[in-house]
Amino acid sequence: MVGSGVMGLWAMAWLTRIPPLPDCNDVTAASADGDRLICAQTALRAGSAKNLMQAVQLTANFSETHPFYAETQPVLVESSERLFKKATEKMHEGDLTTAADWAGQIPLNTPLRERAQAEIWNWRQEWKQGQEIENAIEQAIAARDWAAADSGLQQLKLLSSDYWLGQRHGELLQAKQREATAWTQIEQARGLANTGDPENIGQALVMAQRINLTSKAWNEAQEDIDRWSQNLLLYSFQRWELGDVQGAIAAVQKVPPDPQLAPEAQDLIQYSHATRLADQAKQETPGYLQLFQLMEAIRAAEKIAADSTFYQTARQSMQTWRAELEDLRTLKFASNVASLRQGWTYDYATQLAWTVDLERPRRLQAQTLIAHWEDEVERIEDRPFLIRASTLARKGTIPALQAAIAEARNVALGRALRLNAQTDIAAWLDQIEVIQDQPILNEANQLATADQLREAIAKAEEIQDDRALYEQAQVMIKDWTRTLQIAEDSPILEKAKSLAYEGSLTQAINVAAQIGPGRALYGEARNAIDLWEAERAYIWKLEADEAEAESGDENGSDLENDSPESEPASQPPPPNSDNPF
Repeated sequence: MVGSGVMGLWAMAWLTRIPPLPDCNDVTAASADGDRLICAQTALRAGSAKNLMQAVQLTANFSETHPFYAETQPVLVESSERLFKKATEKMHEGDLTTAADWAGQIPLNTPLRERAQAEIWNWRQEWKQGQEIENAIEQAIAARDWAAADSGLQQLKLLSSDYWLGQRHGELLQAKQREATAWTQIEQARGLANTGDPENIGQALVMAQRINLTSKAWNEAQEDIDRWSQNLLLYSFQRWELGDVQGAIAAVQKVPPDPQLAPEAQDLIQYSHATRLADQAKQETPGYLQLFQLMEAIRAAEKIAADSTFYQTARQSMQTWRAELEDLRTLKFASNVASLRQGWTYDYATQLAWTVDLERPRRLQAQTLIAHWEDEVERIEDRPFLIRASTLARKGTIPALQAAIAEARNVALGRALRLNAQTDIAAWLDQIEVIQDQPILNEANQLATADQLREAIAKAEEIQDDRALYEQAQVMIKDWTRTLQIAEDSPILEKAKSLAYEGSLTQAINVAAQIGPGRALYGEARNAIDLWEAERAYIWKLEADEAEAESGDENGSDLENDSPESEPASQPPPPNSDNPF
């Protein structure tokens, strides 16, 4: 009984245990159907192109009568679609071979097969077309036919692949722009060089060296650079022989370095390089960079051989540069001390700078630094005066402001903070004047508010033209004066308008003319006068025309006795008291 029970439990366990999963790395089309299905599902979930191709291969050969057919078909369809999508992406990335290989993996017994094959053919046709356009663009660029290159670039935009439409179009456009720019630079440089002027040749060299090294035009530019360099070197030698050292250096500095140049040319370029470094070290504020530039200038000059034409000049320059280097070290140390910004550090830095004698090359720089540090000492010494003065002035009273002014005047003429002190003093003096004169303006405003404008004007005029509130007072006076003038002249102008309305234009003009220039209503009065004068002239003309017509009728009543000595047409009457117009 016990034995049979054990055997039953073992049999039950064997029947209910989960079978082991297959090794999908070793599964093939010949493997068990269940293993193929499981591995195909696993590969589909993984989702890489390799996995998708495996899923397709493992599920492609199940017949419609197979028990697993219904389970394999969704896997086959989905893996085929995802594989085709990845193939399309590869095509857009420019990898036609891989795209065609992946799309070709889609089996015959899938709905996607026909579409995949059609797309492979389309891809190859577009690729062929794209390559032809690409070749045409490259040939156009090489021939400098920019219009043809632009036309080819437009044709690329008609293709559907992102590779041709985006990537290659962008690359070819950059290539075209790069070459077009390079050739423009070459032509401009040649135009300068062809003048034969050494300065222009130097500019041509500088321009040519800016040409993009990756451009095909660079190779041709090299020949020009070599030729122009030789011409400029020849000119530099000529200037040197004539004793124009600076002119020789200025010319040769534009010549690019070339190890194939003759030794003499190399020496001249080397010396010009050393000179450029030494010139760059001439900064007002000494620094480590200037020290380094001087040391490099000396090292560059030391490379010139003793038998060189430029040896003696280089030796003389090195002596000067070594002296400058010594001075610069002293001034740099002094600057470091002064950077502590204390009175005693400025004094010590000044003492160090004075050790640079009059005959030394950096004497002027030392003097400049000394003057600056002495100013800083003065600022430290005098700043307490201005601080105390500002503290006193904060009270805003006249005695406090006067005390502040007295304190600020302790900053003597010629001191670094003298201008600051004078500025503060001027502001405080104005403030005192404002305190003194503000009651006058206040009283004037009160009078104006009470319609006592003449009295207000007289009060405001008490503020003199050298006082702080003078401009403000003048503005108020101008405003009040205008108000008075308007009040005085408005009745006159209204009377004139009434006369004009009644038809007495001449009287209206005479009345309005009483408002003289400079008065507030003068402009309005003049405009009215101009209008009335024009209206009056028009009326006079009408009267003259009417009188002439009446005279003509009278003279023409006897046509047979028409006399050439008839009376002229009457003229309009002149303006007078008897004529309202």
